[in-house]
Amino acid sequence: MPGKGEEKLWAILNDKLDMLRASGRYPEAVRVAETIVDLAKRAFTNDPTRLSISYEKLGQLLDQSGDRVGAKPYLLKSHAALEQVDPPDHRSLFRSARRLAFLCDNLGQPDEAVRYYEKAIASGTQLDDLPYSDLGTMLNNIALIFRKSGRQKAAEPYYLHALQIYEKQLGPEHADVASVLNNLGVFYTNERRFSEAEKTHLRALGIREKVHPPTHPDIAQSKCNLAVVYHSRGDYARASDLYRQSLKTWEEMSDNPPEDYEIVASNYADLLRSLGKVRKAQQLEARAKKRRRG
Repeated sequence: MPGKGEEKLWAILNDKLDMLRASGRYPEAVRVAETIVDLAKRAFTNDPTRLSISYEKLGQLLDQSGDRVGAKPYLLKSHAALEQVDPPDHRSLFRSARRLAFLCDNLGQPDEAVRYYEKAIASGTQLDDLPYSDLGTMLNNIALIFRKSGRQKAAEPYYLHALQIYEKQLGPEHADVASVLNNLGVFYTNERRFSEAEKTHLRALGIREKVHPPTHPDIAQSKCNLAVVYHSRGDYARASDLYRQSLKTWEEMSDNPPEDYEIVASNYADLLRSLGKVRKAQQLEARAKKRRRG
């Protein structure tokens, strides 16, 4: 059992730490946080909650200071201590696991990131007031990790789960639902599942045309992604029409369109070359570059 003096000192040091962090005095705050951890390891061996808080504060400070590698061991110890709390504190477990997942994702450690995203989702689903977007973002992040690491098949259930959550919370005709559908459609295209990709992108485009003005970038994006499906399937007439519509939307949107505009132009130019229209392809690319440079 910790003595009253140790408990009081721990509370005083935490107040000092919070003041230093609030005023941006990170080097001093880190030193105080290290003292708190040393104290907690001695005094709170049977108090996983306070031990977890002590490790967490030091880990957070190091992370905020840009030392993600240094932060990780403390955040891991914080999470391990939280897992000893009985009954489980699902809110704290969710926040801790999500923080570790983002950290591992940023450090390029995909397998660990997925493990902690899964833990965060498991705890998050126990909370009644968790924003649907928190779960949706994590599911999308897991799917992206699997896609980037060449495990495309493993990504699909996470996209579908995210879609289910967004549709349940927002209804089937919401812009955020269209964004998830867009990601799922790109996944199907990359998997060469063109019928599913076409159906998914058509639904995303339909929603976006209902909820956005005609010159919205999401509409241009959907038209390009649908064009890529038809292009890949050899339906050059429909692909050409959609590439042109996408380019027109970008051009109407801005005198100096973003990089996405040049990507659409490049895709359309590739199609034109495959049809033997080399000169037209070159003119298109030159015009796109000129517009991008203003």
